[in-house]
Amino acid sequence: MTMNSGSASNTIDSYRKRQQRGPAIIWGIVVLLVITGIIILVVVFTGDNKPQISLFATETPTPTLTFTPTVTSSPTATATLTSTPTMTLTPTPSAPFSYIVEEDESFASIAEKFGIGEDGILLLIALNPVAGQRGFVYVGEEILIPNPGMKLPTATPVPFDLPLGTELNYIVQPGDSIAAIAIKFRSTEEAIIEANELENANAIQVGQILIVPANLVTPEPTRLPPTAPVDITPTPTVAPAGGDGGSGVAACPFEENQDYIAQIFELVNNERVTQGLTPLKESPQLSAAAMVHASDMVCNSFLKEVGSDGSTVEERVLAQGYTASLVLQEIHAQPPEYGGDGQAAFDAWMGGTTLLNPNTTRIGIGYAYSQDSALGGYFTVVLAAPAQ
Repeated sequence: MTMNSGSASNTIDSYRKRQQRGPAIIWGIVVLLVITGIIILVVVFTGDNKPQISLFATETPTPTLTFTPTVTSSPTATATLTSTPTMTLTPTPSAPFSYIVEEDESFASIAEKFGIGEDGILLLIALNPVAGQRGFVYVGEEILIPNPGMKLPTATPVPFDLPLGTELNYIVQPGDSIAAIAIKFRSTEEAIIEANELENANAIQVGQILIVPANLVTPEPTRLPPTAPVDITPTPTVAPAGGDGGSGVAACPFEENQDYIAQIFELVNNERVTQGLTPLKESPQLSAAAMVHASDMVCNSFLKEVGSDGSTVEERVLAQGYTASLVLQEIHAQPPEYGGDGQAAFDAWMGGTTLLNPNTTRIGIGYAYSQDSALGGYFTVVLAAPAQ
């Protein structure tokens, strides 16, 4: 086959042109790739999520410390007031004061907390008869705390005419024994042990409440010798107690309270009627005898059945001209600012049986108050039956 010389020449020219365009195309692609890469790098390193590295070393500004002179004031001595704790003296209470029972407290722990002595438990029970009768205190309950130096009151004698075996609650006191308690209540050791189911009669504790069957050994009631009747109505007069069988009111400033007396009179007779008993009539002689003892206690700051001159209730009644076959007495002391009114005295006395004695027909009530006395207000009630 023969080839035209013109076609061969065209073919060679065409090949040469392709050879000349090849490198240009390649370089064009390279340049395009480089530009594309540069655009990508710019986007990456200038966007929000740019990496914390740089491809090229750049100058990093270095902070330099520049000293700026300032005027500094020289420290001067300044007086500083420092509070120095001082000892605050707490005044010693001169009368029983109110206290709110806290959690896990008892008569024993409260007595120890206030350091009120070996008679502390008994004093607490004497000042808080309702809690004492219950045998324990409640959290949040308000009670009276005896003041330092307060003496334990003498217990009221057991009436002779209590029914045989009447069970009374008794609070064990320091030095007590079952035998001593039996003598005090005209009971027997065996009866006390049986009533309380005691396994060891020697294991009783101070402040423990025992049930005591009283008057198992019953003597005859005390009868006073007859005396000539007196027609006058005696009135208490201010005279020093002592040496006259308790016939005069103690000489010291004190206040009476007829409202308390009327309150007690009404409470006693209402209770007697409720119990089916005859109400009592007020006797001026018995009221005078009661006032003599109440004033004696307030003026001499004591709480006992016997007067400061040693007089008994029978002697005081006789000194007022009252001839009796039976005489009974109850006493109570409590500051009026701590609830010591007629109701409080009545509630305390209702723990016994004196007010409900069926053999008594007359009553006399006395009340005396002085802020200078140990317990403030003192009550005395005297019940009696006239001689036949």
